Amino acid sequence: MAAVQVSSPNFTEGREGTAVDRIVIHYIVGTLAAADTTFSDPNSGVSAHYGIGEGEIHQFVDEANTAWHAGDWNFNLRSIGIEHSADPSRAPTQDTYNKSIDLCATICRTYGLDPQSQIVPHSFVVSTDCPGTVDIQAIRDGVSAIL
Repeated sequence: MAAVQVSSPNFTEGREGTAVDRIVIHYIVGTLAAADTTFSDPNSGVSAHYGIGEGEIHQFVDEANTAWHAGDWNFNLRSIGIEHSADPSRAPTQDTYNKSIDLCATICRTYGLDPQSQIVPHSFVVSTDCPGTVDIQAIRDGVSAIL
C-alpha cells in the first residue's frame, strides 16, 4: 500500500506537541487528480495527509506534520485527514473503500486509535456536507474487522 508522494506546500511543520487521536474522513468533490491540483497550489491554503481514488493513494503531507483540512486548527493538530474520490452524486468505488480501510487500519495501529470512535466525518468537526456520499460506518466496520 505504498502511497505516491505528491507534495503540498500547505501544511505546518510538526503538531505543536499534540498527539494524533483522530482520523478525519473527507470527500474530494471530484477525482484524485483534482485533489492533486488543489493541494499543490500554494494559493489554495488547504491540504490533507492523504487522498484515495482511481486505484491510488497519494500522500500530500507527512503524518508528523499538520495538514490544513478540518477547518479547525486544534482538530488539524490532532488528526490525520484522508480525502476520498467522490462527489454529491458519486460514492467512492469499492477499491477506494478497500484502500481507505487498509490505510485507516494502519493509522489506527500506529496511533492506538479505536476506529468506532476515532474515525470521524469532516461534518463532526465543522458544519459541512463533507464527506457526503462516503459511508463512514463502512470504513469504521472494515477497520474494526482488520484489527
